[in-house]
Amino acid sequence: MQRILEVTSVDISLIKTKPPQILIVAHGTVPTSGWKTPELSPWFYIRPPDDCIQDFDFVAEEPSGIVLEMITTVVAETTIPRDPADYWGPGQPLRGVRIHARGNAKEASLDISDQAKQAVALSGGDLIPWPWLLPTKPPGDGLIGKSLRVYHSGDGLTLDYRLDRANIELSPTTERIVRVWFG
Repeated sequence: MQRILEVTSVDISLIKTKPPQILIVAHGTVPTSGWKTPELSPWFYIRPPDDCIQDFDFVAEEPSGIVLEMITTVVAETTIPRDPADYWGPGQPLRGVRIHARGNAKEASLDISDQAKQAVALSGGDLIPWPWLLPTKPPGDGLIGKSLRVYHSGDGLTLDYRLDRANIELSPTTERIVRVWFG
């Protein structure tokens, strides 16, 4: 396993359990086709870091044999079965995550009270942020009247930018929504 080329986005949210769990989803790119088993590998600390941010390496299994020289998207997700309010010990909350690749690192902050406000319970009790379902109106009219493209993480996509299109990315293993974006 080795670090991927670049991290493009990081999302962190809470899963409604007792105690709550932390869901991290990261998107990134690799330089060729054929990369397998992308995952987030946590850093282990002797003492908690001063910034209270958990670091992860975004790694994947490098391909062997013939590959296509093309930038390819990969997605990794992990669930941490630990209460974010006491992540580093009693009264020491997790403030966010930092995902490292070869070329960059990206951070996502976790505000436990903000996550609770922006979560909608789905079947199964999971909490996932869905800001366009909240009373505050999103840019435009949300999903109403948009063309829709639904695809699995890792599928090839056209690079055209269309303001009238909503894109829904699904996890290839669980068929759950990983990301929704416009363009």
